[in-house]
Amino acid sequence: MTMLSVLVNISLILIGFSILSAILLLCVYWFVYKAFEKTWLSKVACMSVMIGIACIQILHMRYLHSETSIFTSVEYRALLCIVAPSFYLFSREILQVNPAAQLRLILHFVPLLFIPFINYKVAIPLAFTIGTGYSLWLSIQVYRLKLQRQYFLLEFLTLAGFTIMALLVLVSGLCAAFIGEQFFVMAYANLIGITLFAIIYIQLRFPEITQKTVDAVVASYAASTLTKMDCEPLVVRIKLLLDEQKLYRNEDLSLAHLAEDLGLSSHQVSELINTCFGMGFSRLIRNYRVEEAKRQLIDEPRASVLSIGLAVGFSSQSNFYTAFRDFTGETPGQFRKRQGVLEPG
Repeated sequence: MTMLSVLVNISLILIGFSILSAILLLCVYWFVYKAFEKTWLSKVACMSVMIGIACIQILHMRYLHSETSIFTSVEYRALLCIVAPSFYLFSREILQVNPAAQLRLILHFVPLLFIPFINYKVAIPLAFTIGTGYSLWLSIQVYRLKLQRQYFLLEFLTLAGFTIMALLVLVSGLCAAFIGEQFFVMAYANLIGITLFAIIYIQLRFPEITQKTVDAVVASYAASTLTKMDCEPLVVRIKLLLDEQKLYRNEDLSLAHLAEDLGLSSHQVSELINTCFGMGFSRLIRNYRVEEAKRQLIDEPRASVLSIGLAVGFSSQSNFYTAFRDFTGETPGQFRKRQGVLEPG
């Protein structure tokens, strides 16, 4: 087996993985993910991005199997011009507070009208250049959250990684006409697969990263939505829900759920928590869960660490350990040992 055939097989594996991943991520975002209040535009944009990526990878797979040209395919170039602005609209819904759904947003898809009339040597590099412009916009938006940087290190590192990926994609797109279809398809297909793998890994390893991003956006937003509201009774109500009703024990608790209980919007509740508690929603809930876990680790020596983590609201042992170490600097087992509590046999 030649080196080229090995590279083709690797590309095909990553293509298959990314098609399934795109469908999975779309379903999770639409039907499962409850970390924050999703808008109709974010749902449509997410669907457009994921379906577009899956279709692009299907065309890559068809090329690697039959070498049917994609450079001359109008559908391929159109997909490139759909995915980029859809990615922008999706990011915009997360990184801006109450963004206006203006009709002019459709202008981002104007390049689609010219795709049939532009030579691929111009159209493909142009599509990748536009996509990189959206990536730079995303970088600027996240950088503006610098006031939250002490709680935002992971997000910045994640952004840096995806920025590097975006630059590699841009280089491959700009060089498409020179390196040939085969190497371009393998390079682009592999970068898509690696990016989707990274997204899934980060969401599984750090499931609260998106909510923390939304919290930071609201905390750094200049125009307060609470100026005409009496915050004190709302803070009392939140403390009542957490201290007495122990709402945090619900592992499906989200900002949207809490906002519904308070009769406010998610952004209002998020800003209220950041202003009055000095931390974001997700960190506040994790703090309550860890504090109760510390009490149970001492008071219930026969209970396992996993059962305590699930009882206080964490969805998995890894999430429990990550949060516990974040707040205490040690694992639950180390905490128990330091307190003189023996682990259950």
